[in-house]
Amino acid sequence: MEEWRFLELEFPSDPAMNLAIDEAVLNSVLEGCVLPTLRFWRNDRSVIVGRFQRICDEVDLDLCAKEGISVVRRMSGGGTVYQDLGNLNYTIVLTDEHRLIKGLGITESYKVLCSWLQRALKLVGLNPEFKPPGNILLNGKKISGSAQLRRRGGVLHHGTLLVNADLNLMKKVLKAWRDDYKGGVIASINMPVTNLVNELEVEIDLNELKEVLKWSFEQTFSAKLIDGKLTNSEKFIAEKLYKERYSRDSWNFSR
Repeated sequence: MEEWRFLELEFPSDPAMNLAIDEAVLNSVLEGCVLPTLRFWRNDRSVIVGRFQRICDEVDLDLCAKEGISVVRRMSGGGTVYQDLGNLNYTIVLTDEHRLIKGLGITESYKVLCSWLQRALKLVGLNPEFKPPGNILLNGKKISGSAQLRRRGGVLHHGTLLVNADLNLMKKVLKAWRDDYKGGVIASINMPVTNLVNELEVEIDLNELKEVLKWSFEQTFSAKLIDGKLTNSEKFIAEKLYKERYSRDSWNFSR
């Protein structure tokens, strides 16, 4: 059974650092220094903007400033998302030569790399549906979305699971929910959303949910998750990326 590194590493109050860590892990996997990696993490109240989006088209910046909501741009494409501690984020990092996605197109790779999450939702009694490019729906409502960054043969696939997020605040902060939304060259997709807690109608213990997710990942991909830590090199790269990119207004508000 193939071994994967598992990282449970998060900086909820600093979304910029969370994104810097993701990119540092991608660099490390590309260099062949670490195993393919699965990471769980969360952001506190924040808006994460897609790489190529115009921030003024997507985000109510005045409301974000008033509510103390961080705004950070990620390296991967796709639409803008709102996150808080009711979201559980995951990151999968591997090479495009890995057995799971070797020879697959981007659309097919999304389907594979979302399949473990679909299986986990089935395990708790739900009926998830995969909707390209990287969304998972329950009864027509989005509960998970994902995006990818591809670089020199490496693939960073990261997504979120809505567990108990503040959907009302999300709809106020993101302009995609407004009737007059036009979006830019890369527009966000407005579709009905739901929380896992609302679908199950029970309280959810986050640690128990993580165990279900880990089990599903291992069973779906014939993998064994090994608890790990960032290497010294990854820490150095993450700090560098944080200082030079993700924490800077020149990056986050460049469009």
